[in-house]
Amino acid sequence: MAHFIRLYIPFPLRIVSLIGLILFSGCTGLRNEVDPSELGVDPPKLVVSCFLSPQDVALTANVTRSRTVVGDSISQYLSGTSVSNATVMLSEGDRSVQLLYKNTLFPGDSVRLYYSADAKLLPIIAGHTYKLTVTTADRQKATSTCTIPYAVKPTSVKLDSNANAILNRNQNQRYFVRASWQDPGGQTNFYQVSGNFQYVVNCSNCSRTDGTSNLSFDDDNRGLFSDEGIDGTTMVSGRAYLTSSQSPGSQDLNFYQRYRLASVSINLMTVSEPYYRYREAIIRQNRSRNNPFAEPVLIPSNIDGGLGCFAGYNNSILSLRLR
Repeated sequence: MAHFIRLYIPFPLRIVSLIGLILFSGCTGLRNEVDPSELGVDPPKLVVSCFLSPQDVALTANVTRSRTVVGDSISQYLSGTSVSNATVMLSEGDRSVQLLYKNTLFPGDSVRLYYSADAKLLPIIAGHTYKLTVTTADRQKATSTCTIPYAVKPTSVKLDSNANAILNRNQNQRYFVRASWQDPGGQTNFYQVSGNFQYVVNCSNCSRTDGTSNLSFDDDNRGLFSDEGIDGTTMVSGRAYLTSSQSPGSQDLNFYQRYRLASVSINLMTVSEPYYRYREAIIRQNRSRNNPFAEPVLIPSNIDGGLGCFAGYNNSILSLRLR
């Protein structure tokens, strides 16, 4: 004779279990296959980047296509984002030049495929407005204009040190430079500060004593500035610490003992507003990377018919021998 044991389950527990079963069934029911064509996804767009400066020896533009989040895996656009068969025209007034897709040599001996032309064919002049037109073989078209800002010269570069900053166990003093310049009043200006540190280490047994390192500024926007609220004032950059490859034991030496020769070159670029907005958004985007609670950062574009940035800048250099 079989015996059955009846288990008593409290009423509240039965209610919770029933609700959980309903929610689980509902969640599994939401997993439906969706045809990508029903999502209304926009087709890939042209992505254009071009920056003009009176100091450049070559006029260059990069043209690619955007990749959609949802798309056909055999789409022609997924075979590569570069666009190599476009007609790229740069014009100013009644003058124009075609940029051709070819290997372009950049500073540092790096060769890349860009649309380019010799800058002598269309000189870039401050205050002038230029138009960029990109037309592809499949009739996609993107256009934009930019005006080249006037140069602003840096007025000073000062060397200083922070005796309280500890870089490692052996070094308790760090040296840095700051740049300053006079902002022209009565107009909106945007700047990008960069530079490099050139040195010869005071080391008799080193295989190589000379070197160059790029300057990295510690202000909020990494050397990117606007004169909003401070128009017409003397503007000062953040600190750019001087770093180099040094021989063991030289960390305890002060700056003038550490180097036989040392100099810095400051690049003060006066940039157009599209350049500033583009770079500032990228900096904010990089700060929020890997943060699931950060608000998405939209990268601004001034390209009609596409995405990207067409902007101008004007560079001034101030070099200072430190040692």
